[in-house]
Amino acid sequence: MTRWFVQQGGSQEDLGPLRPSELLEMVRAGQVTSDSMLRKNDSNWFSASSVGGLFEAAMRPTIRYFCPQCETEVKEPPVTCHECGREIQQALTQITENSIVNQVDQSLVGNAGSSVKNWLKKKRIAKNRDNESK
Repeated sequence: MTRWFVQQGGSQEDLGPLRPSELLEMVRAGQVTSDSMLRKNDSNWFSASSVGGLFEAAMRPTIRYFCPQCETEVKEPPVTCHECGREIQQALTQITENSIVNQVDQSLVGNAGSSVKNWLKKKRIAKNRDNESK
């Protein structure tokens, strides 16, 4: 499983290990921005803006599933409820629209429905502009 780490305030202290879902929550809360430094497992540090699709994924709706009998949150069906033991084929669902609290540069995010391919194209254009200005 991938473990993510976030560098806190430019110091050598890092926050983690984080599951991918926890990293997405930090992006949604504005705690991780395009300038934040991340690392995956034991890799070197890199900027969050270089993680393809991270900000787009944080903006996608979240679906949560609940047992129709006891309303305990469960994994995506088919599943057995860990609370009441019911076999669940169709669960109650809750869909949450997500946004990013401190909006990042829209050239990095694009629209929530745009593809990763478009995001990469925008990223490449921005990188080329940066290289030309040097």
